[in-house]
Amino acid sequence: MDPTRARNPNRSDRMKNWYTIRARGTGAEVLIYDEIGAYGVSAKGFLAELGALPDGVPIDLRLNSPGGSVFDAVAIYNALQRHDGTITVWIDGVAASAASYVAMAGDEIV
Repeated sequence: MDPTRARNPNRSDRMKNWYTIRARGTGAEVLIYDEIGAYGVSAKGFLAELGALPDGVPIDLRLNSPGGSVFDAVAIYNALQRHDGTITVWIDGVAASAASYVAMAGDEIV
C-alpha cells in the first residue's frame, strides 16, 4: 500500500455510507450528508435500515446532499411516504437535484 495514501485517505476510503440512521429516545434521526447512491451503496441498504424502525416512530431527516441517483431517490421517497410516523425534514445545507425529491417526503420541511 502507498504510504501517502495511508496518511491521507481519500473520501471513499473514509466513508462507508452516504447516510446514517440513528435511534433516539423520542424517535429516529436519518442523515443524508453525501451523494445519494454513491460508492456502490444503493437505496436497498437504506430501505432495510429504515424498515427496521418501529412503526409510527417520528423521523428527523437531515439533508445536506448535492443529489445523486434519481432511482435511489425515488425509492427512498416512496419508503418514507409509507412510514406511519411523522417526518420532519431539516435541510442543513443543500438538498439539490435528487435530494430535493427526497425532501418532499416530509410532513414538515424546515
